[in-house]
Amino acid sequence: MKKLQATEYTYASARIRAMENRLVGRERVDVLVDLKSSEDVMVKLSEYGVLSAAEGEGSAPASGETLGYKREEMLTSLLCAACNEVYEAVPEPEFFAWFRYPYDCNNIKTVIKCHIRGIDPMDMLFDFGTVSAEETVRLLTEGKCDAFPTAMAAAIGEAKEAYAKTNDPQQIDAILDKACYADMLTSAKASGNETILGWITTKIDLVNIMMCLRILRMKRGETGKIFMDTCLLEGGDLPLAFFDAAYEGGEEMLWSGLSSSQYSKYNRFVSAVERTDKSLSAIERCADNHWMLIVREGARVPFGAEVAGGYLVACEVAVKNIRIILAAKDAKLSSDVLRERIRDSYV
Repeated sequence: MKKLQATEYTYASARIRAMENRLVGRERVDVLVDLKSSEDVMVKLSEYGVLSAAEGEGSAPASGETLGYKREEMLTSLLCAACNEVYEAVPEPEFFAWFRYPYDCNNIKTVIKCHIRGIDPMDMLFDFGTVSAEETVRLLTEGKCDAFPTAMAAAIGEAKEAYAKTNDPQQIDAILDKACYADMLTSAKASGNETILGWITTKIDLVNIMMCLRILRMKRGETGKIFMDTCLLEGGDLPLAFFDAAYEGGEEMLWSGLSSSQYSKYNRFVSAVERTDKSLSAIERCADNHWMLIVREGARVPFGAEVAGGYLVACEVAVKNIRIILAAKDAKLSSDVLRERIRDSYV
């Protein structure tokens, strides 16, 4: 694929900037957080016009399993619609395959695990990967992998074999997640856009940081280090040797090393949060917020692929925040507690 010039995204950028007005950004999130119930949240989302992308627009079902399914269907439809709008607007949709690959990965892992358990995977699949949900089921059932992204296609057999030897589903996740990020990196490089490539390498680093931290807190010694080395993603800016040293030196060594790297700002985020909350979930929220900061800064261009890529990430985060809010309202959590779980918005 040839590298496109930023000016070739003039129309797409103007169209996507207009679409940004529909996002559930900071102001709308603040309103949703303060509502009393998940039903009120659904009503407000309808007022915002957010539900128009989902099938069966209107009031939510009263309660129970049907309600949860309806909401998830709505959120999936929102993200799918956003993807379709972007792909229709940009000159080369294949440049944005990196955004779709994680959904391919989720679908592949789900189908493999469901086949092992003897259950139907269709209701658990996303239909906006590069391979449709239905086609994913058919191909994996028939043992055909060529249609999937290159690294993931090669990893499918390895993941099945690893599970057969260990009976450990984590092996399926570790092998396919690593392959997914390899495909994302390849896609970003093929686009020729250095900003988007930087987003992916940052994401890889942040995933590795969280992985190292989780395993450190498990206190599994040499077994933990072996597991970490198996799971660490390649292609980030932080060398894998950095994480080996951090594992040997402990959590303090990890944060000390990050403080003198390009992740010093992330380190400061974590330091501020840890004064009140040292949990992994709080630190992971910092990682998500740091990535959003990088994406938001990179997308501040008049026109270019960065505008389209930034919008895709923005939609994904908006859907994640809506999901968090709905779950929190059902659990009767206070607005203050909920605000601690919300991710930073794009707009």
